[in-house]
Amino acid sequence: MNADDKKVPVTTHLYQRQIDQLNRVASELKVTKAVLFREAIEQLLKKYEEKQLNIGIK
Repeated sequence: MNADDKKVPVTTHLYQRQIDQLNRVASELKVTKAVLFREAIEQLLKKYEEKQLNIGIK
């Protein structure tokens, strides 16, 4: 991330159990779900970048 990055809204559909678990984690850590989503996306992108997939995320 850099200072020029702009946050944009995203809509997705999740299972109720995932939302319930996410709410518990967010509450326990005292962070928002958005923070957890951004952290998860960073980890996901890093995983695929490390696999050197040619999907334009390098």
